[in-house]
Amino acid sequence: MTSGINEFDRGLPRFAARGRVGSTGLPQRRDASRAYPLVAWLALCGVVLPTELQLSVAGARVTLGRMGIMLLIVPALFTLCRKGRKLLVSDLIAVALAAWMVGVAIYAGDKDSISSAMALSIEYTGGYLVARAFFFGPSALKEFTRVLKVLTVIVVAFGMADVMAGRWVVHDFLTSVVGSPWLGAIYRGDTVRAASTLDHPILFGTFCSLSGGIFLHSESTTLRRMFWVGICFVGCAFSQSSAGMMSFFIALSACIYQRAMRSFPARWGLFWFVVAVIAAVVFAAANHPIGWIISHMTFDPSSGFYRILIWDAAFVKIAQAPVTGFAFDLLNSDILDHTVDSVWLVSALRFGLPVIALMVLVNLVTILPTSQQRVRRPGGDYMVRMRRAFTLVLLLYMFVGLTVHFWSFMWIFWGLCVGCRASLREWFMDTGRT
Repeated sequence: MTSGINEFDRGLPRFAARGRVGSTGLPQRRDASRAYPLVAWLALCGVVLPTELQLSVAGARVTLGRMGIMLLIVPALFTLCRKGRKLLVSDLIAVALAAWMVGVAIYAGDKDSISSAMALSIEYTGGYLVARAFFFGPSALKEFTRVLKVLTVIVVAFGMADVMAGRWVVHDFLTSVVGSPWLGAIYRGDTVRAASTLDHPILFGTFCSLSGGIFLHSESTTLRRMFWVGICFVGCAFSQSSAGMMSFFIALSACIYQRAMRSFPARWGLFWFVVAVIAAVVFAAANHPIGWIISHMTFDPSSGFYRILIWDAAFVKIAQAPVTGFAFDLLNSDILDHTVDSVWLVSALRFGLPVIALMVLVNLVTILPTSQQRVRRPGGDYMVRMRRAFTLVLLLYMFVGLTVHFWSFMWIFWGLCVGCRASLREWFMDTGRT
């Protein structure tokens, strides 16, 4: 058995730059920050491999994006358990999140609910573990962003093709080839809303905005930053998604604020104080605070009104099973059985309120403040910028989730981003300056 593990691990450096290997066959601590190109491609491939491309595994249909994560989970666990890596609180919460989802599905759902819950757990917690293991240190994160850039160009190009052709080019082609149910294009006015390789224009727009948030901080020169962020903006514009455009400008505004106020040490304390005051005013003055927020997060007022109806109906249903939810069973609701445009509501309806607490915790625990000093070690300045980037991405995920439900690759991407931020936290802890 040991020799088999050693043989597997000796193949793992093919993913990465060469590094010193200890007597156990596992990489030693000094090589923890190396890059894994193949891992990055497997982890992020779901963004360009639509859900029509699936494999049958033990009778279950598995998307290629999920398959990429599944292939990496076992080596990720071996990598995380090697000497020198630290166990974080967020690791335990991520595992607890997966266990709760599957446990609730076993308790409250049927056989199909169990398989669906396991799939969601693999995507989110699996993505988290893969990022924790392999995207640790400057070299690994640079490889992550390099692959993300290539894939972003591809999806934006396909989004442009959607707009030029007036239809969803990739989805139309694949449904005709594999015979899967046709995903009809969505229009705003007379113009098609681009979906590219993702399942919905909102997911496409949100992906572009979040990627833009990462590129805002990963690039060291103004020209390169403008180029990559500009590509992401084009994708947001083609999607015609209010969630995508709003999150894009929030990310851009946060970056501008950071640069303009860099000489003011308490800039983020001031920022969050202003946010808290605005939130307090909204909740004190509005008859329906959540409804007010939602109605101001959409282009179309009628869409915002419909989302308010969804929230009201969901609150009633959640109150009936606040701990366990209803798994993936139908809710006997004309509204909720049709669509629920919020990842928080969907999660609470399926798995109860405890899963919301776990989801919030696993995101917030990873972004707890660490030393604001720039670490005097190779890549320290870059890692400070990436810490800021992934903090922004996680906050945007949680905020945009009020009006957007994430599934397939965007659910995986969330897990990957949480894992990257947790790895950044471990990297800074390793400096002794937390």
